[in-house]
Amino acid sequence: MNDLITIRAFRPEEDPESYNAYVEGHRSVLTEMGVLSVVKPGGLQEPPEGTVILVAEHNALGMVGGLRIERASSRHRLPIQQALVSLEPCIDEVIGDLTEDGCGEICGLWNTSRFAGRGVPLLLSEAAVSMVHHLGMRHLVCFVAHYTLRHALKVGFQLLDSLGDGGAFNYPIPRIKSFAMVIPDTVLLSTAPGNWRTRILSLRCRPFQDRIEAPTGIPYAVRYRLSTTVGAHYKPLYQHIALEKAAARA
Repeated sequence: MNDLITIRAFRPEEDPESYNAYVEGHRSVLTEMGVLSVVKPGGLQEPPEGTVILVAEHNALGMVGGLRIERASSRHRLPIQQALVSLEPCIDEVIGDLTEDGCGEICGLWNTSRFAGRGVPLLLSEAAVSMVHHLGMRHLVCFVAHYTLRHALKVGFQLLDSLGDGGAFNYPIPRIKSFAMVIPDTVLLSTAPGNWRTRILSLRCRPFQDRIEAPTGIPYAVRYRLSTTVGAHYKPLYQHIALEKAAARA
């Protein structure tokens, strides 16, 4: 097993070089898909305040995937709002209601063909969901294409079925169907399937950990380096759980 992936989080202003690499990777994938003229990669303008970037870096291939977490505010329209406002005018009202308790969006998700078919988008999404509660986002939305819908469902997203055709839109081009989705409560995560919820809560408690992952059946090592502060106030809880597990094994 020679493949090693590091999934790490940073803010654009802290690591502009990595941010630019993330933007160029996203641009390249959109170009390959033929939708660059419709969907703009992040980085064409100053990233909004509070943006967090997650990237997946291969030990030999370099950056092979990434995503953004953006925060909704009165000064910033989320990408889902920008995409759907002409198709679904009530999108601003829907997001506005969620913003009262803190709302963010997972967006700009991409995975290079150099390391395709290994489940990197799912691992990135899982890591992002583990972080957002600590970023002050009680609700989380996304707007995903049909080929990543299964990843969103695994990490707790549900269709925003009050929008479009049960949450579905033909976007960004007619041949692609995309779905507006929401995690209604990022704290409890009751919408995530049990095994995935456990994995996400583990990352929330311990944002620095190493795992052997095999989301598509092929195992490889993953180092999670999500934040030095995320999960700090969960440390006593995690220690209590660890003690209980040790006692049960004794």
